[in-house]
Amino acid sequence: MYYCVNHRQPILKKNLLLVLLCCSIAAFGQDDTRRILILLDGSGSMMDNWKGTNKWLLAKDLVSQTIDSIQRSDPSVEIGLRVFGHQSPRALKDCKDSKLEVPIGKNTAAGIIERLESITPQGHTPIAYSLFLAAGDFTSQGINSIILITDGIENCEGDPCASTSALTDKRITLKPFIIGIGIDAAEKNMFDCVGTYYDATDSIQFKNAMDVVVSQALNNTTAQINLLDAFGQPTQTNVELTLYDAFSGVVRYHFVHSLNAKNEPDTLLIDPLGKYDIVAHTTPPVARKGVELLPGRHNIIGLNTPQGDLQLYEKGKFGLSEKQCIVRNPSTGEIVYVQNLNTTHTYISGNYDLEVLTLPVLFIEDYDMRPSVVNKVDIDQSGILSINATDNMQVTILYQRNGKLEKIWESGLNKEIASIELLPGEYTVVYRSNTRKSTENTREKIVQMKSGKTYVLKI
Repeated sequence: MYYCVNHRQPILKKNLLLVLLCCSIAAFGQDDTRRILILLDGSGSMMDNWKGTNKWLLAKDLVSQTIDSIQRSDPSVEIGLRVFGHQSPRALKDCKDSKLEVPIGKNTAAGIIERLESITPQGHTPIAYSLFLAAGDFTSQGINSIILITDGIENCEGDPCASTSALTDKRITLKPFIIGIGIDAAEKNMFDCVGTYYDATDSIQFKNAMDVVVSQALNNTTAQINLLDAFGQPTQTNVELTLYDAFSGVVRYHFVHSLNAKNEPDTLLIDPLGKYDIVAHTTPPVARKGVELLPGRHNIIGLNTPQGDLQLYEKGKFGLSEKQCIVRNPSTGEIVYVQNLNTTHTYISGNYDLEVLTLPVLFIEDYDMRPSVVNKVDIDQSGILSINATDNMQVTILYQRNGKLEKIWESGLNKEIASIELLPGEYTVVYRSNTRKSTENTREKIVQMKSGKTYVLKI
C-alpha cells in the first residue's frame, strides 16, 4: 500500500467540504450493483463549532439521514463506512489513521449509524492515504462511488491531486463534486486538480449538495450521441460507433447508431468510468477524444458528421462493375476508400481525389463532396480494342496526357487476339515482331476509340 506525498503541499485552512468521487468500475455486461462508500473525516477540527452546532454533528446526522433514506428507497444499494483521523490524538500526527469501520454491503445503514455514535474526532486528516485504502474497499466490480466528507484539505503532506492521477491510472476515476464553507478565493483554486467546487453558506445548501451527488451516484448514466449534419442537426444515422477507454485504448462498447420513432438518437446506458474516445465509422472515420460523462445524468454528445453520397456511374453498364475507383485524401494522399463503379457510397463531406481505374486511369482532383445530396460522377463507357496478332508480337498502347505519352498497356501476343477496354480517345499502338527482332521492324498505328464501339486492329 502506498500514497502520494508532496512536501510542498500547503496545509490549508480547514473548512467543511463534501466530495463525491465517482469511482465507477463496472464494465459493459458486468455487475451493475451500486455501491457507496462513505469516507468521513474524523479529525479533531471536525469538533469545531459551525453555524450553531459543530461540523461532526452536522456531518454525522446528514450521513445517517442519507444512508437511511437510500436503504429505504432501494435496499439493493450496498453501503460502507471508512473513517480517518479518529483513532489517534492530534499530538501523535498519525498520518495512517484510517479504518474501514463498516464493510460495504446490503442493509448496513443501522450498523453505520450505530458506529457513528461511538466515534469522537481527534486526529489529523490523511485524505490521500485514505483514498488509496478506500479504493481497495470495493471487493467487486459494479457502479462504485466514494462520498468523501471533510472539513479541510490534506494536512499529512499527502497530495490528493497526485492521488487523482494514480487512481485514474488504476482505472478508478476521481471526479469529485466539492462543497466548501468559508474557503477564500485563493484556496478554492487548490481544488481545480481534484474536481468541481461548490460553495455552501449554510447547512441547507450542504444538504442540497449531498442530495445532488447521491442522486448522481445512484441514477443511471445515459448518453445520446448526435451525429450532426451540415446544418448542425442530428439527422445522420446507421453508422457504427466504437467507444474506447481513453486511457488504455480498450474497446468498451460497439453500437450501430439508430434513430427512434421520434427521429431522435437512441438513449444508451453507459458506464461513467473515466474518459472515452468515440469513433464514428464513417468514411473517413470521425473521432472525438477525451469525452467525460457526468454520472447519474443524461449526456448529449455531438459529432460533426455531415455526409454526402458518391454515385459512380459507368455509362452503358448495369449492375456491379469490376472496375474500381480509389478515393484519396487530397492533402495526404491516404486512401480513404476503394469503391466499385455503378455503386453508391456515403462519405464525410469535403474534398477528395478520385482515381478511376479504367484504361487509361481517370483522375478527378479535388472533387467537392457536397453534404446531404447524391454526388454523381458519370464515366464514359469504354470501347473495345481488338488486337489480332498474326505473329509473335510485342505490343504497347500509349496515351497522351498533359502533352506526354504514357504507357497504359503492354503484352506479348503470339498469334492470338486480345480485347482491351479503353476510354474514348486517341491511342498509339506500337508493335514489333519477336521473331524478327530489329528496330526497323517497329510499327505504330493511331486508333480512335469511341464509347461502346469495337475497333479491330490486325497486326
